[in-house]
Amino acid sequence: MYVLGISRVHDSAAALVRDGEIVAFAEEERFSRVKHDGRFPGGAINSCLDQAGITLAEVDHVAFYWQRWPEVAHAARVFARYFPGTLEVFRNRREGGVRSAGWRETWRHGGGSGGVDDFHVGGAVLAHVKRTYTIGQEIRDAVGHTGPTRFKVHLIDHHRAHAASAFYVSPFDSAAVLTMDGVGSDGTSTCLAVAHGGKISDLRRVKYPHSLGAMYAIITGYLGFHPTVDEGKVMGLAPFGSATYTEQFADLVHLDPDGGFELNLSWFRHHVNGRHLVSRKFLDTFGPPRPRTKVTRDNPISQHYMDIAYALQATLERAGLHLARWLHERTGLPRLAVAGGVALNSVMNGRILRETPFEEFFAQPAAADDGSALGAALEVSVGRYGRPRPTGGFIYTGPQFGEDRMERALSDAGLPYQRVDDIAAHTAAALADGLIVGWFQGRMECGPRALGNRSLLADPRDPEAKTRMNEKVKHREAFRPFAPSCLAERAGEYFAGDHPSPVMLLVSDVLAHQRDRVPAITHVDGTARVQTVCRDDNPLYHRLIERFAELTGVPMLMNTSFNDNDEPIVCTPEDAVACFRKTDVDALALGPFWTRKEAGA
Repeated sequence: MYVLGISRVHDSAAALVRDGEIVAFAEEERFSRVKHDGRFPGGAINSCLDQAGITLAEVDHVAFYWQRWPEVAHAARVFARYFPGTLEVFRNRREGGVRSAGWRETWRHGGGSGGVDDFHVGGAVLAHVKRTYTIGQEIRDAVGHTGPTRFKVHLIDHHRAHAASAFYVSPFDSAAVLTMDGVGSDGTSTCLAVAHGGKISDLRRVKYPHSLGAMYAIITGYLGFHPTVDEGKVMGLAPFGSATYTEQFADLVHLDPDGGFELNLSWFRHHVNGRHLVSRKFLDTFGPPRPRTKVTRDNPISQHYMDIAYALQATLERAGLHLARWLHERTGLPRLAVAGGVALNSVMNGRILRETPFEEFFAQPAAADDGSALGAALEVSVGRYGRPRPTGGFIYTGPQFGEDRMERALSDAGLPYQRVDDIAAHTAAALADGLIVGWFQGRMECGPRALGNRSLLADPRDPEAKTRMNEKVKHREAFRPFAPSCLAERAGEYFAGDHPSPVMLLVSDVLAHQRDRVPAITHVDGTARVQTVCRDDNPLYHRLIERFAELTGVPMLMNTSFNDNDEPIVCTPEDAVACFRKTDVDALALGPFWTRKEAGA
């Protein structure tokens, strides 16, 4: 039984499940080359079908990660409660503009124009409802299928799709499940659940506008970054701040003893107009937003905004710990599975593992809406039709390419290259000599983190590697850290705790006596977002790190995604060659082929 899962809004994606096993899963951006592409995932669907060697005619079920009428009911409830405020904004706009300079500043910060554009939420709702009726035809059009099809369309609750994406691929027979994001199909922003075998049951839901994802996105915008896109930047910026505003920020989220929370809506405006806006009260208290300008050495972020980032991150962590502790008390289970966009906050995840009674922790690598495509497919396959849960293969789920195509990409680009007998040993030696290497091998990983098949690698001992990678290769902000890929069996020599972290969604302390040894992966607060690499998960990447350890004594590499800052992770050999040529990457390991730029080129 083939089930095709679809997600579309943020990071559109497609997944294909056969009798419970994951055949393929990938984000649309990898094929369209548009970062965070939210359009219909035609490229991803085609890739999934190609990897399975089937056509659309052989698909039995299609699962879409949104429901029809719960979304309409949610929108109606929100508009019924908050419509007067939106109407006032509309009326003010018609009369020639908003009433105060403060309001004008707020609208500029949010990127909105006011007026009828502020009713875009209603349009988005109607578009979603329409899509639930037309998705079958959209799929046929996207893949160019004109023959008969037999698939049945299933509309899956958004947070159930998140939960399924985490629990059904986890190694747990039973677990508490926590999903957190901006908002789902019935207005849910947070779902606390329990799962056993092939069944997931809700315990409690928190509804929009009370949303940790919305709160973080709103203040991401206030800090001059792009909401729903740049939250990871804010997480990386937070350690540069201090606790100046944490006490005031505690008023933003009120925790209740029954496992829930409420935002103090007086600090926000998202519930009035659907945009990521702070309120007049927030601006009066914390000052104007940072302009959305590029952060450079000549245009740094002031300490004030670093302190705001610190307070925001601390507030999220406090709420996440509260929810996790309630879940443990309610379920009594030692295992926790998490998903939803907020679950990409690896600092919060690390604290949940360390500071709650949960003994085991699992996060899906594509925890945000892209992973809901896989979750929707699994909810149909496992949850509705009783097929077995996947037994593995949830990380490297994208396409792979043969040596002929890799060699042709190098030849077509006019690059000199050689075929190397042991690419792992050859690359390890180059890294030990200080080169930055593009590493392209096997099936593409899913999710936003490079996990060893589409990676840019460097020597973690080199204190200049971080600066060079940020400035010359990734062209991104200097404050952003890089992650270590460490041999799982030796991670305890460098990092606090011994919990596996194969998908880079846990932050750990770098042991104090090792920080000077690996400065390129040690963040300003002495932490690192660790990927533990097992031989069984990725034999070639494991061997590469082993060879590097033999040469240097250090069992890890500095790892970041293989892409320039403004593009998605590379997918094809041609993408890898193009990125190699336009950035200051020194060398490229493309399958067994090796090419290196001339010194000074």
